[in-house]
Amino acid sequence: MDKRVEKDQAVCEPPAPASVSVARAFLKSLTFARLPIFGCAGFIAFLFLANLWNFAVERDWPKLRIRSASPLAGVAKPKPAPWTLEAFLSGVTQKAVSTNLGRMSPVFPISVRAKNQLVFSLFGGSAAPGVLIGRNGQLYEDIYINEFCARDGGFDSSRLAAWSSTLRDIQELAQAHGKSFVYLISPSKAARYAEDLPKSAPCAARATTTSEKLAPYRAALDGAQVRYVDGPALIAAEKSKQPIALFPRGGSHWNSVGGALAMREVTRALPASPVGILDFASAPAPEAEGTDRDLLDLLNLLWPDANYPTATIGRAGEKGDCARPPHLLALGGSFLHQVLAAATLAPCPPQIDYWFYMRTEDNGIELGHYRRAPGDASNGERLKATSEELDENLAGSDIILLEENEAGVATTKQVGHLVEALRRLP
Repeated sequence: MDKRVEKDQAVCEPPAPASVSVARAFLKSLTFARLPIFGCAGFIAFLFLANLWNFAVERDWPKLRIRSASPLAGVAKPKPAPWTLEAFLSGVTQKAVSTNLGRMSPVFPISVRAKNQLVFSLFGGSAAPGVLIGRNGQLYEDIYINEFCARDGGFDSSRLAAWSSTLRDIQELAQAHGKSFVYLISPSKAARYAEDLPKSAPCAARATTTSEKLAPYRAALDGAQVRYVDGPALIAAEKSKQPIALFPRGGSHWNSVGGALAMREVTRALPASPVGILDFASAPAPEAEGTDRDLLDLLNLLWPDANYPTATIGRAGEKGDCARPPHLLALGGSFLHQVLAAATLAPCPPQIDYWFYMRTEDNGIELGHYRRAPGDASNGERLKATSEELDENLAGSDIILLEENEAGVATTKQVGHLVEALRRLP
């Protein structure tokens, strides 16, 4: 009886007023309408907290930073904000903090890539400082274009005489200490593939008829009897013979075949070469990697196209029977990377100490030191770059390879550094 009464009461209970149902529906629709606002607010809060976290751990625990899966190429690490009264009053501190916080944001890389992709896809332009797009999609660095376009056939005879005399001194000092020496001039893409320069280049209309710069330098080297390899002449001679261009579309440096051709000439120039005579084979690479796409990486695109022709190399001759690995000391710029990678394929692969002069964000020159074990074609291990370390490397070296690019020939620091270090040897 009691159960039936309860059931009748439940059946007879009046429905909720219409106003209550309308209010519930309104609140529900209001919640859904505000979901995008809540999502944006949550995203902004995440960015704010992520930036605070990155800022807090950057100095002492950098590995704990929240990072993008694809960091930007060529973006220098932000410098610490100066916390002085003078810097604060002048606004330098505020600007540095703002820049650092912006670059520490996890969305900074994808934002830059999206903007760069827009400029590239819609306008065919480059949003990367210093990288220019030429004909047929060829990428160039502006510093090489500017140097090439400024060539007028003139040269400083006194500088040329001092330079060649110093190289002669280096060769004689090396020989006096029982070491072989070879000087290498590496090529400039702007000079050797001038037909594809951007239309905006100052000398685009006369690019293929610009004065040949190197004739007096070659004459000075020959007159001083310096042992050298002429990379630009080598590229000019091989350019029409090679099925794949010796400078890749997305790179600033010669490819592995260009570097191997130069290293082969180095081994031929060495008297009684401790590494033997290099012989190599080449084949098309499935995709551009490393220095073959260094400028493409600097474009920082969302969808970079690295499927353009480039090459890979391998040993063609037999590995030699070497009592010990020779020690090769190389000083120069980034063009040496492919040359030294080819050296690992020589009959007697050397231990390589690579002293690398690289350009910094403020257009200065920074010296790095890398060591590769015999047969290691990678960058190797980064070590200290001190005068004491250079002297120790020189003392133990069998071969000294000095490189200058044709764009800066007779003006770089490595010539002076090397002769000073050789003069310090006992």
